[in-house]
Amino acid sequence: MPRDNFPRDVIDRMGRRVGMKCSNPDCRLPTAGPDAEDGATNTGVAAHITAASPRGARYDASMTPEQRSAITNGIWLCQSHAKLIDDDELTYTPAVLHVWKSTAEAMAKVEAAGFVIHRGRSFGDLEKKAPKLVAEMRQDLNSHPLVREFIVLSKKVTYMGSGKQILMYFLEDHENLRGVIDVMLNYGAIFDVSFNKVPRYNFREDFIDYLVGVA
Repeated sequence: MPRDNFPRDVIDRMGRRVGMKCSNPDCRLPTAGPDAEDGATNTGVAAHITAASPRGARYDASMTPEQRSAITNGIWLCQSHAKLIDDDELTYTPAVLHVWKSTAEAMAKVEAAGFVIHRGRSFGDLEKKAPKLVAEMRQDLNSHPLVREFIVLSKKVTYMGSGKQILMYFLEDHENLRGVIDVMLNYGAIFDVSFNKVPRYNFREDFIDYLVGVA
C-alpha cells in the first residue's frame, strides 16, 4: 500500500525546527549526537500527525497526498514517543500533537536565543505527594514569616547552631523524609545550602507564597 512519506528536506527541517529534541513537552530528549567514528547519529523520528497510509494511526481520508507529506503534518519525536502516539491514538489525537509541535518549536526558538527552559510544576501536586510535611512547613512559615532556612536531622542528633533562627524537620516524624526532600528539590520548591555535613535547605519565595497564601 503506498505511503505519503516526507521528503528528505522536510524531515531535516522538521528536526531542526525543534532543536533536534523530542517534541513531547514531558520528554525533550536530544535525538542527535556523535557516533563512534567521528560522525553523527540521529535517533529522531519524523512522525505523521495524521497517518501516511489508510491503516495508520489518525488517518484522514480527506487529506491529499501533498498535505500528508507536508511539514505541517509532521512532528519530530524520539523513538519511544513515536511508537507511543501510534499505539494510543485515542489519547494522542491530532489536536494534542499539534499542540506538542507548536510548543516544541516555540521552546526551541527561546533556547536558540540563549535561554534555558524549565517546565513548571504545580506545588499543589507536590502537596499531594507529601501532605504531612507541607502542612508542617505551612504552619511553621505562618508562625515565622521571615525564616527561610531549614535543616533535616534525626532526633538522636544534637544540633549546635549559630544562633540564627532556622526550622527543623526530623527523620523520625516523616516517612522517607530524605526522598521527599529530593522531590521538593526537583519541583523547585527549595534549594540546597548544605554545609558541615548538615542537610540544609532554603525555601524559594514562590513556594513560600503558595504555602502562606500570598496572591
